[in-house]
Amino acid sequence: MDLYILWLVPAAYFVHILEETPRFVPWAVKYIGAPETFGQFVLGNVIFMAYVIIATSLAIFYPSELTLVIGLSAAAWIFSNFLVHAYYTLRTGEYSPGVVTASAIYVPVSLYIYYNFIGSGLLNTLDIILSIIIGFAVMYVPTLIQKKRKGTL
Repeated sequence: MDLYILWLVPAAYFVHILEETPRFVPWAVKYIGAPETFGQFVLGNVIFMAYVIIATSLAIFYPSELTLVIGLSAAAWIFSNFLVHAYYTLRTGEYSPGVVTASAIYVPVSLYIYYNFIGSGLLNTLDIILSIIIGFAVMYVPTLIQKKRKGTL
C-alpha cells in the first residue's frame, strides 16, 4: 500500500479551510460559541493542521504500528468534522460553512484511505478502531470543552 495517500488529508483540509474562512466565525459564534474571533479561527486551524501534517508525516516517514494508527486518525478526524457540519446543517436548516467540502471531499477521502488500510493488512481491527477513537477525540474533546466553558453543554 502506498502510504502517500495520507497526504490527501492535509490537502483536503486546506481546501476545507478555504470554504470556511469567509463565514465560519459568525456562524460558529451563533451555534457553537467558539471561535469568537478570526484570530481564534486561524489559531485553531493552525493547531489542527499541525496535528494533520505531523500525524501524516509520522506514518509516511516512520511507519510503525503506532505511527500508522496516528496517521490514520487524521482521516477519522476529517470524517468526524463532516459529521459536525452535517449535523448542524440538518439541525438548523442553515448552511454550515464547510459542509460542502466536508461532504464532497472529506467523506470520499477518509473512506478511500480507510478502505486501503483495511485491505492492506498493515493494521489489525483494534488498530483501526483505535485510530477512529483518536481522530474523533481530537475533533470532539476541544468542542465539548468549548461548549462546557460557554455553558451550552
